[in-house]
Amino acid sequence: MSYLIAAVVLVGALCLLDLLLTVGLIRKLRAQQAPRTSADGFAGEGMLPPGAIVGAFETRTVDGSPLRSRDLGTGTVVVFLSPGCPPCHAQLPRVVAALGAAPANRAVAVVAGGMDGDPETEQLLKELGPVARVVHEPGKGPVTEAFAARAFPVMCRVRAAGDELVVEAVGEHVLPTPVAVAQ
Repeated sequence: MSYLIAAVVLVGALCLLDLLLTVGLIRKLRAQQAPRTSADGFAGEGMLPPGAIVGAFETRTVDGSPLRSRDLGTGTVVVFLSPGCPPCHAQLPRVVAALGAAPANRAVAVVAGGMDGDPETEQLLKELGPVARVVHEPGKGPVTEAFAARAFPVMCRVRAAGDELVVEAVGEHVLPTPVAVAQ
């Protein structure tokens, strides 16, 4: 009988240890996956981290031009916005002004989600069109997947490293500084 009691106590202790380790692992995973949003509404970790290699992608912009991962050069700013995202719409004027200051072909805006004809989607596409190469992905599209974008708004600056594209920096600080217009 004492062997049986010892075995039950041992199994109970092992189960308790397993439970504690599982709870610790879940906490650690949640801390790594929780997108952090700064005070101005930008998600800081809603995509690949700096130094990560961007997956290859091939898509078309809203004007029908092809866009591939190898078309993005060093210094290109990539912005991800979503039509149903209040912080995205709140930051849209700032993003448009900043992307307008970027050199030609050095800004890509990805509108993730929404449908053609939807007023929020159309507003994003209309305002971003003059300042960036715009890609509209109704769901999780190739660009969103390549950058692992999962929180909006989020943005990064990339650099070319041989045949690969590497995330150089993530966050609102990658936006170019808009040039003040003299009156």
